[in-house]
Amino acid sequence: MPAFMNPLKRGADGEDPAWTSRKRPSLVPEKQEYWMITWRNPQTRKHKTWDGDAVLCISGRKATIYDTDGKQMSVGCIDGILEEGRECFVGGKEIELDRQISEDDYNSGRCFGVGTSNSISEISPAVRMKSKFVPPTSRKPLIPLVERKVTIPLQPVNLASSSNTVVKIDQEPENDTSPSYWTANWQQQSKAHKTWDGDAYVACEDGKLTMFNENGKMVGFTVIRSQQPHSGLVTYIGGKEVQLDCRIPQSQFPGFEQEGSNEATKLETITELVKNTVNVSSFYGISKPKVSGPLHDPNAEGALVMKKPTSTHSEKFKMKDRPIIPVVVDPILTRRMRDHQREGVKFLYECVMGLSKHEGQGCILADEMGLGKTLQTIALVWTLLKQNPYLGAGPVVKKVMIVCPVSLMNNWRSEFYKWLGRDRVGIATYSKDPIELHGFKNSSAHPILIIGYERLRSMVNKSENLRCFPQIDLIICDEGHRLKSSQTKTNQMFKDFKTRRRIILSGTPIQNDLSEFHAMTEFCNPGLLDDYPKFRSFYEVPILKSRSPDASTKEIEIGEARTSQLLVVAKSYVLRRDANLLNNYLPPKHEYVVFISPTPLQLQIFRKILTSDREDDIIEQNTTAEALALIGIFTKISNSPILLKAMAANAEGKENSIFQKRNVADATKLVPVGAQIEDMSLSGKLIALSNILKVVHETTEEKCVLVSHYTSTLNILEAFCRKKQYSYFRLDGQTPQAQRQGYVNSFNRSNQRNGFIFLLSSKAGGVGINLIGASRLFLVDSDWNPSHDIQSMARCHRDGQKRPVFIYRLLTAGAIDEKIYQRQMTKLALSDSLIGGTANASKSDTFTKRDLQDIFRIHVNTPSNTHDLLECPCHEGHSYVATDHSTSIRKGSAEDPGINRGFVNATQVTSDYVNKLDKANLAKKEAALVVLKNWSHVNCLAASARDLVQDDILRQVLYVEDSLTPAAQETNQESKSLLSTINLEQLSVSARSIQEVPGGTITFVFKKTSKSTQNEDE
Repeated sequence: MPAFMNPLKRGADGEDPAWTSRKRPSLVPEKQEYWMITWRNPQTRKHKTWDGDAVLCISGRKATIYDTDGKQMSVGCIDGILEEGRECFVGGKEIELDRQISEDDYNSGRCFGVGTSNSISEISPAVRMKSKFVPPTSRKPLIPLVERKVTIPLQPVNLASSSNTVVKIDQEPENDTSPSYWTANWQQQSKAHKTWDGDAYVACEDGKLTMFNENGKMVGFTVIRSQQPHSGLVTYIGGKEVQLDCRIPQSQFPGFEQEGSNEATKLETITELVKNTVNVSSFYGISKPKVSGPLHDPNAEGALVMKKPTSTHSEKFKMKDRPIIPVVVDPILTRRMRDHQREGVKFLYECVMGLSKHEGQGCILADEMGLGKTLQTIALVWTLLKQNPYLGAGPVVKKVMIVCPVSLMNNWRSEFYKWLGRDRVGIATYSKDPIELHGFKNSSAHPILIIGYERLRSMVNKSENLRCFPQIDLIICDEGHRLKSSQTKTNQMFKDFKTRRRIILSGTPIQNDLSEFHAMTEFCNPGLLDDYPKFRSFYEVPILKSRSPDASTKEIEIGEARTSQLLVVAKSYVLRRDANLLNNYLPPKHEYVVFISPTPLQLQIFRKILTSDREDDIIEQNTTAEALALIGIFTKISNSPILLKAMAANAEGKENSIFQKRNVADATKLVPVGAQIEDMSLSGKLIALSNILKVVHETTEEKCVLVSHYTSTLNILEAFCRKKQYSYFRLDGQTPQAQRQGYVNSFNRSNQRNGFIFLLSSKAGGVGINLIGASRLFLVDSDWNPSHDIQSMARCHRDGQKRPVFIYRLLTAGAIDEKIYQRQMTKLALSDSLIGGTANASKSDTFTKRDLQDIFRIHVNTPSNTHDLLECPCHEGHSYVATDHSTSIRKGSAEDPGINRGFVNATQVTSDYVNKLDKANLAKKEAALVVLKNWSHVNCLAASARDLVQDDILRQVLYVEDSLTPAAQETNQESKSLLSTINLEQLSVSARSIQEVPGGTITFVFKKTSKSTQNEDE
């Protein structure tokens, strides 16, 4: 360190060190030190920058920071050795010590850019008492302004003379104390690889070096005492390393003012100087001028122009004085959007801007899967971040928060990068430490935050974490059906945010009842449907009564009127389109509901558990918890009986376990002792699945997705894949978040040899994942919530799919699988009638005790109990296509005059009355399944089934008589001889009985195909 920069201060004149050491410690004044520093607020960016210069006053451990105007910025404590280049925190500021200054420089105010200490008297009382009064003196401006001359004029040279004399301006006499002016180069002090960043000017007067930029604005100053300024001198000014280049006359210094110049000349000179000067560091990044009109051309071809605000809107939001300009969606997005997506962006914009009919600034985008809800949302967010219909009002929103399941966070970020690129918008993804939110809060370069529901809930529970959030202007909730109850913690956490603009994205907005719809409406438009008790009494109760099988005519009329009224209100903030819009853009989609006969082992286990003669005993002799446990057991048995054995092993030692029941324990013993987990022959569904996979693997190059709601079922399928040496990927709740998208990308890019099967857990990966590399999807088991199955089945038929898609829902015929599927149809009918506006939707959605009893009933003599309930007019073995009148509900089913409403006398309860109640119950089930009349029905036990099933793969695994065992063939031959005398042509039933076929046989199929209009025209 040079001697003139030694931080040790000289003792005061006349001070006796020996006397000072004898003072009492409490009376000895604390040591004062003064430093020039650079400071900044805490930053999270990778390349940090300093915010400005300041002065640090240290008294003992107390440290006070003053800005260049002498105003106090912050106060804190500092410890340790003080040296140049040290970085530390003081009073919430991150500082770097530049150089130490003397007490005289601090008291005189030179460190603050002035010659006297007038302002210091207000800052430090201790200094004021020790300083002498210095009368103010009038001084000329240190650097007067003048028209800038960038170049140095050429000196006259006598070419004829042999002794040319050139006046060198940069040569200064030694010990010259007169003011001097220099050109200089500067660079950031902390750079690792030293390169000069720009040019500057330096004025030297009385040992003080003051640095000015090319516009004549002061950057900083420093003091040198032990040497004269000279060319090549390196010093530090304002956190920058400065090297003097050459000396120039005062007339060439920016801001020099000649005598006699008037004020108009000064103003014109300064204006011209600022206008024509370009900083070297920003030469290649000149900022664009502010736009005084629309950001994009509204008259361009294909321009998507948003709705203009009305005069009422301008007055409501206090924008009457601002001119209105068109808001045009960025063409980089609109040129790749489809018609329904353009309409969706308009709908979202009008809702969040308050331009819709309803009161509020929220909405629900309830499009079915695959219609591009993510792209529509990105287009809206990008438009609101960059534009405003009112000129000069700034963007509509500055901070956007997207809340989604944690499995979709990376997918959302990838979608933003896909449509907008990585340079247009900054995205903060918060998943770990709260410090990651600082970039989103403090930086305008990161206006979007993507966060998971669970992480947000954990932060909101801690009030101190809410300070990390800035003012959120727009909240978007993906998979918003999680907000289905206003009392859940997920819904309650949003009450701490005062954001008015809110959007819900959900492909299944209503899953169970109208209370879910009210909860989501209350989230996006608070108070629109009033509080829930009033909503329930006015809407929910009348609507549910009208949908009950025993509803009266008056109740039906009131319910239909309230439904129509609710639909009118909902249409203003709910947008719902079905997947049929994709028919013109994607390959056809074939959906099959495949009914499969159970194995003898499954039937024996069912029969052992259902030992009672009456199904009522299952409900009456067991608690609600035991009944729910039995439902889980029946579901596992339908998947594979080996799962029952695993459940019993896990329940050992637990009190009040359902496996302590004698009939359940005896049923568990029926599972073979040596059964292996990869044994697919124990379950009818798994037998059929293994046969289909074998045909696909041997005859095609296609890939498959196997979806299950249980990881135990995925374990069986994984063991089967290893046994058959099928290449596979697996994604469930145990898959690390960072690896999930990699698995998806690898599967989509691989061929059948490297990735034949993708094992998918519907709970972990049933949403937001695009598995377009597969063309066949198998739903092994069903969930009571239809949204889970719908989301899972939509993974393949999406943008980018090149092959026709085949979706198979596997159901064990006559077992609980069918009951779950039937209940799903009822819930979907409720959603369609309220959101989709389907006129022919089901009118029945109640769940009675009779329905619960029917869950535990096994129908062993039917290829499809669901088809039996339909009572459709199709003949067995023939395809059925619905007509206009086939979807209507029978008029007499709801108002049968033979059924009394309300209380019934005991004398009236006859066998005929019970039969009528059974008929009414069947009519109710038929009404719930009316949507299935839009599907084709094929009895696969009929001889003509091969001609009716159009799927080549499914046709190859259908039951044929040649596949019977020799014993079964002999039995079948005897049956034929007995029936040889009967005229079979007069029989309407030509199908085999389900008892004649082995387990794992496909017995019945429902089929629905979505074809493109182009293909139909061809």
